Amino acid sequence: MSSSDPLSKPKSDYGELIARIGSPESPVGIDAVYTHAIIIEYLRQISTRLEKLEAVIQKEDATTP
Repeated sequence: MSSSDPLSKPKSDYGELIARIGSPESPVGIDAVYTHAIIIEYLRQISTRLEKLEAVIQKEDATTP
């Protein structure tokens, strides 16, 4: 997993993503519903992973004298 700052990447690095979420019919140039669905799904995945990590930490804290 890369931790590089997304704002430091050139726009050209995002060409495939822009093409995927783009929508010429939209006044803002993207399919907002699809884009938000992607964001929400990633947030769900992050939340699940965070909950698992927190459970591991709590378990370790409980067993540490």
